[in-house]
Amino acid sequence: MNVLEQVRNSPMSRAQVQAVALCLVMNVVDGFDLLVTSFVGPSVTKEWGLSPSSVGVLLSGGLAGMAVGALFLAPFADRIGRRRITLASLALASLGMLAAAFTQDLGQLLAARVVTGVAVGTMAASLPVLTSEYANNRRKGLAVALITTGYGLGSVIAGLSTSVLVGSLGWRSVFVFGSLATAVLFTVGLRFLPESMDYLVARRPHNALERFNRILVSMGREPVDELPAGTPSSRKVALESLFRGGNAVRTVLVWLAFTAAQTAFYFASSWTPTLLLKAGMSAQQGISGGILFSLGGITGAALLGLLASRVEARRLTAVYFCLGAVALVLFSLSLGTLAVALVVAVLVGLFLNGTISGINVIVPSIYPVESRATALGMAVAVSRLGAVLAPLFAGYLVQAGWEPGSMYQVFTIPALVGAAATFLLTRFGRGTSRPVVAEQAVA
Repeated sequence: MNVLEQVRNSPMSRAQVQAVALCLVMNVVDGFDLLVTSFVGPSVTKEWGLSPSSVGVLLSGGLAGMAVGALFLAPFADRIGRRRITLASLALASLGMLAAAFTQDLGQLLAARVVTGVAVGTMAASLPVLTSEYANNRRKGLAVALITTGYGLGSVIAGLSTSVLVGSLGWRSVFVFGSLATAVLFTVGLRFLPESMDYLVARRPHNALERFNRILVSMGREPVDELPAGTPSSRKVALESLFRGGNAVRTVLVWLAFTAAQTAFYFASSWTPTLLLKAGMSAQQGISGGILFSLGGITGAALLGLLASRVEARRLTAVYFCLGAVALVLFSLSLGTLAVALVVAVLVGLFLNGTISGINVIVPSIYPVESRATALGMAVAVSRLGAVLAPLFAGYLVQAGWEPGSMYQVFTIPALVGAAATFLLTRFGRGTSRPVVAEQAVA
């Protein structure tokens, strides 16, 4: 058993816990940067007189940028390192948020949101991989699920900061706050974020052994004289591995399930504050509904992480999809009663965000180390089709006169599609989704 396998099978050290915690905090900032438009949207709409379809375009801007980042930049994490690509993304996100604060029209704000989305999309693929590689085998599923709670936490902070800042300083101040927070996190990451040990072994960059030993020492382990055996791989080989052997069907099903999850989740997270206003609630009640949705998302991701150590992740995620569809129907029926609607909003967030967490747990476990970021990046990029189209489609439904309740019912369809795809995923590569399965498939 080489030292890397010893780390994976030993209790997590303080350095490993610190790395996972830092990934969680980075996901919090990602969630803030991505979802802040959902909360400041009503203020922007009022100031600029935007139509519902224009609001849909604005809400989709960051999500479209995520697709670009996940597709074109995230795979570089397999080539130049998880740490380097993550820090570059934080710097870009900070600049995008700052630019948004100084925009003067829809086009400028949309461009700034796309830039921020590119950065967030890149990290959305690299952070779960980095987390899975620093967690030990026993805590891997829990760690990956827990860092996805960061999106919900970031959304809650976005809602609270909007409530505090918009009234006195205007909506632009919320973007400035986000930019500063992201810049601070960049400096923290520059000092404390370690490189992936798996990456150092697989790619063997300059000074790999020295960097590997520094990480071992931080974990309280003795340095080694040489790196463990690795299997360096080009991006071409990493891409080919997604469609080789049994991975071909699994990859297609992962893409379908992830797209369905993103469609349902980003419709609800982007439009809930605005649709609650349309249903007759006040602006503050709309923000409260969005915050409660995000709190439910945090709970759902954490609960899935705890259950993932006891229940196979694919089956658990399929159940989350089904319960998410039920929650959407219940929410559509409860909009006439504020107290009930706010309670059900928690359930909607719990199950819909849980599906995204579940897929983030599944993907790194079924692909080898040299293609994990590529695999998750491709899945994130493809799934952003649903994330981008959902707010756009919802905007056109509002403009066409649809009632909020009917809109929530329509979006039960992708939740049911996701349930079917995830259930089918359990039928391929049965019994285990350990990394060795994927490694054998590409051998």
